[in-house]
Amino acid sequence: MISKRNLRNVIKWPIVMLALMWVVFIVDTYLTGGSLTNWYALRPNEMVGLKGILAMPLLHGSWGHLLSNSLPFLSLSGMLIFFYPRLWPRVLATLWLGAGGLLWVLGKPLNALIDLSVLPEAHIGASGLVYALATFLAFSGIFRRDFRAIVVALIVVFYYGGLAAGILPGQEGISWEGHLLGGVMGAFAGWLFKDQLEDHEIETRRKNAERRKPTEKEHFLEPDAFVKTKKQREFEAKQQEQEAFWKRLERLKEEDKLRR
Repeated sequence: MISKRNLRNVIKWPIVMLALMWVVFIVDTYLTGGSLTNWYALRPNEMVGLKGILAMPLLHGSWGHLLSNSLPFLSLSGMLIFFYPRLWPRVLATLWLGAGGLLWVLGKPLNALIDLSVLPEAHIGASGLVYALATFLAFSGIFRRDFRAIVVALIVVFYYGGLAAGILPGQEGISWEGHLLGGVMGAFAGWLFKDQLEDHEIETRRKNAERRKPTEKEHFLEPDAFVKTKKQREFEAKQQEQEAFWKRLERLKEEDKLRR
């Protein structure tokens, strides 16, 4: 059952984070002349670029860049919070820092491997985080084997399957490495959090365990009838005969007393 608190989080936090991106963009564009982008962009394998691991999703180069990331981020982060109400803060922090960290470590080697001069040296934008969110929601359903998670995965694949084109190199000014490594981080996070269950998953597993619990059956014979040896059965039979004899003797004594 959806709680009011979860519904508030679904509405509040995506809007708050998106509003922060817009505020940073407006301040950077109209008040600092792009200084925030110059200082806080992620530059792979450079110490000065480490700040970008945290700041990169908040920085955008143009209104078009910001608008293209706004709706996917808003919808995917809302889905994350809605379907993973317990896990979403840890998942979001892991994706945010993990996608940026992978890009800082592997961005330059990937660039050198492909050797395309059109690739940006400084990386900005929330698109890497968007790819991480999409692949987490897709792969989490596969790893968890939970019906709801699988439905979410199918929805994401249906609506955001076109994002796969963004990992192809050769597009001028687009950080394909950020997209690719964001996707890798999302898939890894799906596997990393697969055993950390939500409330409905815990309840489902409890009910399944109760259904599988064997019920006690009535047996025509004693359960250990075929386990006892012949001597044990003969001994028990003699005991029963002796008990029956003493009971008859007691009954005869009682009858004798009554007659007197």
